[in-house]
Parts: sequence; C-alpha cells; structure tokens
Amino acid sequence: MSEEPKPKGILQEVLPKAGLVYSERGNLTEVLCKPKILPIKSVTLEKIEEMERTAAKAQAAANAAQ
Repeated sequence: MSEEPKPKGILQEVLPKAGLVYSERGNLTEVLCKPKILPIKSVTLEKIEEMERTAAKAQAAANAAQ
C-alpha cells in the first residue's frame, strides 16, 4: 500500500446525494443596472410654471384694462 500523500492545500469535493448544493466558484463582479432616464423638469415644476404664466397674463390683462 504505497499511497502518495495528498497535498494539504487541495480540498476534495463532496457532492451530497440529496439536498441543496451551494457553489462559490464564480468570480464575484459588479452588476451595473441600466441608467434611468429622468425628465429635466418634473411634472410639478411644469404645472407651477404654467400657473405662473397664466397669472402673469391675467395680471397684464388687468393692468391693460385700467
């Protein structure tokens, strides 16, 4: 029985016959998401600007009527 000694740095794989198998062989890398496209102006800001424009027009019409 002249069996060669195995190096201590190498582990032998053991696969179970039943149950879950967890593997951590893959290299972990960063996963990048698609960039989200955001509007330049928000809907609320556009509504406020529209209200300011209508108020300015109404004020200009009231000043012109005097």
